[in-house]
Amino acid sequence: MEIGGGQTTVALIDRDGGVRERCMAKTLRGRPAVATLDPYLRAIDTMLQHARDQDLEVAGIGVSIPGSVDGPARRPLQVPVLPSLNNFPLGDLLESRYHLPIQVHTDVDAAVLGEHRFGAGKTHQRLLFLTVNAVVGASLVVDGQLEYPGRQYVGHVCHVPIASTGPRCSCGKCGCINTLISIEAVKRMVQRALRRGEETTLTQRFLNHEAFSHQLLAEEAVRGDSLAQRVYRELARWIVEALTRYLGLFEPNLFILGGGVLYGGDLLLSQIRTLIQDRPKSPLWQMIEVVPACLGSDVALIGSIAPFTFV
Repeated sequence: MEIGGGQTTVALIDRDGGVRERCMAKTLRGRPAVATLDPYLRAIDTMLQHARDQDLEVAGIGVSIPGSVDGPARRPLQVPVLPSLNNFPLGDLLESRYHLPIQVHTDVDAAVLGEHRFGAGKTHQRLLFLTVNAVVGASLVVDGQLEYPGRQYVGHVCHVPIASTGPRCSCGKCGCINTLISIEAVKRMVQRALRRGEETTLTQRFLNHEAFSHQLLAEEAVRGDSLAQRVYRELARWIVEALTRYLGLFEPNLFILGGGVLYGGDLLLSQIRTLIQDRPKSPLWQMIEVVPACLGSDVALIGSIAPFTFV
């Protein structure tokens, strides 16, 4: 089950990471925890019935949540989109209802597990996953296990300092990665350029009442818009600064980039790789490989069941 702000996906996933069946459950905001969970539980009931109809044995239920989680307690700590689930004993409720093993992960932890078990990180032992969407999240796997180093560096929102100056972050510091490469940070880059009067084809897209997104930016960059291309150069620069910090902290040998920022595709990744090549050579830089996530939008959904695939 992948809990989302607008809707939640519940799926039946096989041991190879293949989605066999799925259904969507509406997310009900502003309700008590039990009422919020009711559509999700009915969707789980539906998936379990599909499994019985196909004579499939269910090994467990994995849950992906946008926020922070107490993994051993299987309990959400903070869920910004659904505060009624904060500190709710979700794992205990699911276990008592379904009599199955339960795993509860943050979405970024589920994503790195998915990429390690089924995706781009299958042959690597130390891998770092960085996802860039509305917020920036990071997660680390070492020898197949999630690692929980200093919490400011990883999690649904990570606060790696990569600049001496910059916008003030919610954590109180300036220059955090989340304030420099999240979708809001990219939007601010574009807005500053527009206020300076820079010519860009993005202007017409906004006049057509299109909402700013990574996809929109990527489309204009591919068409040759100079501002969109410059934004990608800036994004690449900050991502490499973040990678520099992570290399010093954790020494991963694989860096997986995911999230909406991947709409930039080869344009972004080639610039990241060029910047890495220009860095002073060291054993750490020579060991690192930079690749895009390959499980797409289902990465956290699939990754939530990864621990059960070894059973």
